[in-house]
Amino acid sequence: MRTTLAAVLAALALLAAGCGDDDTEPTPTPGVEADGGSDGGDAAGDVPEECRGPFPQAFGTPDLGQISLLPDGFPDPPVEAVLCLTSETVGGQNETASYATDASEEEVLAGYESALASFGAARETDGIGRPIVTATAGDVFLQVTPQEGGFVLAFSRG
Repeated sequence: MRTTLAAVLAALALLAAGCGDDDTEPTPTPGVEADGGSDGGDAAGDVPEECRGPFPQAFGTPDLGQISLLPDGFPDPPVEAVLCLTSETVGGQNETASYATDASEEEVLAGYESALASFGAARETDGIGRPIVTATAGDVFLQVTPQEGGFVLAFSRG
């Protein structure tokens, strides 16, 4: 079961990293009306500069409060990081929060392995051989996937 969930979350992490179309529901973009017209705002200007490289698909102002699967007591990032975007699949079974950071892959993994110890954190590899940290909070499976210039937190209801 963990391997299947890890594979699903690895796919979500790739989607959150901008690797193609996905089934995520669009987050309203500040500066853009529902019909696609502009209301005069600048959505690209809302994206922190740190996010533009690792998460070029980021737009608007991300809000961690949109992650309904975020477990109670979930820690803040254990490394200096900037929230770049959040997303969810249709139906809310899977959600992601993507962060930009200058921290190394090892710093991200070690930080989350320690920060998520109360959730049974374990270092593993995902379906394509990348190092990840996984944990479980009730019926929510968590995965931390480092990437160049950032990391993706994925949450999946089991």
